[in-house]
Amino acid sequence: MIKNKSILITGAAGFIGSHLFETLIQENNYIVVIDNFNTYYAGKEEQFNELTKNLEISKNYDLIKGDLLDRSVFKEIKCEIDFIFHLAAQAGIRYSIEHASEVTQNNVISSLNIFEYASDYNVKKVICASSSSVYGNPVYTPVDENHPKNPISPYGVSKLVGEIYADFYHREYDLSPTSLRFHTVYGPRGRPDMAIRKFFDLILQDKEIVIFGDGEQLRDFTYVSDIVNGLILAAESNKSSGEIFNLGASNPITVNTLVNKMYEIAGSKTKRISYSEKKQGDVEMTHSNIEKAKKMLNYSPKTNIDNGLRKTFEWQLKSFAESKKNK
Repeated sequence: MIKNKSILITGAAGFIGSHLFETLIQENNYIVVIDNFNTYYAGKEEQFNELTKNLEISKNYDLIKGDLLDRSVFKEIKCEIDFIFHLAAQAGIRYSIEHASEVTQNNVISSLNIFEYASDYNVKKVICASSSSVYGNPVYTPVDENHPKNPISPYGVSKLVGEIYADFYHREYDLSPTSLRFHTVYGPRGRPDMAIRKFFDLILQDKEIVIFGDGEQLRDFTYVSDIVNGLILAAESNKSSGEIFNLGASNPITVNTLVNKMYEIAGSKTKRISYSEKKQGDVEMTHSNIEKAKKMLNYSPKTNIDNGLRKTFEWQLKSFAESKKNK
């Protein structure tokens, strides 16, 4: 575990970033947070404020509200940074179909600016969030890191370009970046547009779940704590510089199976499900080969889909009750 370091986390108010922040702040690290708190989804700033209030760590972090597209934001960092976790991005595969320019600008230029800052200030390690979407529809499974890269969404393209820039700065400027390809991450504090959070919300409201496609598409659902563990392992490893790793559970299930499990966990006897046309940008399967991460990082996912869904549901049930109370 990383201890007693100065760490920059971009996008730390978001889903994965907030869990990483919560983990690292408990190990006597000083955390610099950069987040622009954009309006892509509501409640992010309130959620982060609640997280920091509960941890009572006002002296152990610095929150910078700013945009990584503006390099002047880095002038607000007042300490020497040991590690950067670059998680900030404009998320949403379907969103990117309609907003390709915005997603490209946000995801590519922000990464470029991070690499420039890290190079200028000799940051020890930069860990970058990439995505399984760089692969597109797999030509073989499980998908290893050498699989052909054929993204079918602007979001996937933007993540692949970020990886290429990471490799460029590693080769030409002796930077130490690591790119991690996340596979279908879920858990508490997930974004409202993510399937599992959206489906649980609909179940709790006794509303219909709409599945795009026939529901037989496979997803390698990975619980957020396993992703956080992978991020930290990559930062700690001396072997990870310049490398790319899959982070997943490597145990895909169909969306139909997922929804059945969710109804069972929620204790709902009546299933309300319909099917609609498959959405552009959705791949048929995500299935990670994680052997490289196992061997080089000692990465080992601990939370299976049933336990992960139960933890997620418990959080959503509490959030649902609070939202009803506040109405």
